Amino acid sequence: MENNQTALAQQAPAQLGNYRNEQADQWVPFEADKAEKKGMVTGLLQATVAELLELYHSTKQSHWNLRGPLYFPLHENLDEYATIQLNFTDRVAERALHIGSPIDGRTGVVAKTANLGDFPAGYLADRQVLALMTERIYAVATRIRQRIDQLSQVDETTSNLLQELSYALDKQVWQLRVHMQ
Repeated sequence: MENNQTALAQQAPAQLGNYRNEQADQWVPFEADKAEKKGMVTGLLQATVAELLELYHSTKQSHWNLRGPLYFPLHENLDEYATIQLNFTDRVAERALHIGSPIDGRTGVVAKTANLGDFPAGYLADRQVLALMTERIYAVATRIRQRIDQLSQVDETTSNLLQELSYALDKQVWQLRVHMQ
């Protein structure tokens, strides 16, 4: 069975059956005059998906392994953050599909491209989690704001989606920051 799956996975898309209908391209929500920018938009969406998946995993790692006096409120916040991060991951990935591009959320791709650095294993002190997660979320939020600037004249819908994400991440940073003060 495994050899059969491997052989199937290695086949070119044309060998698997071409279900492409070129008429459907007229309904891709990406204007023809901006078509040369589609690759840039897709690249920014791919980078965002990779970062959000890595952020989600870091958040869950923190949620599961948290220790210290701030355990309960921080544990609850982290679980909420992970849900929001995963929700936005799905929305951003689907936006790439809306404009006619595939997305790659495989773990190997995420590990290579998220550029958030390694995350510690084992139990984590509440103060350690506050510093680590604030730094990671802030880094992604900063990158998202840069992408919003890049997208604002090319794809307003994607820019708006990233603005919503920016707001959600900024709120997470603020809430973590309050625990530190």
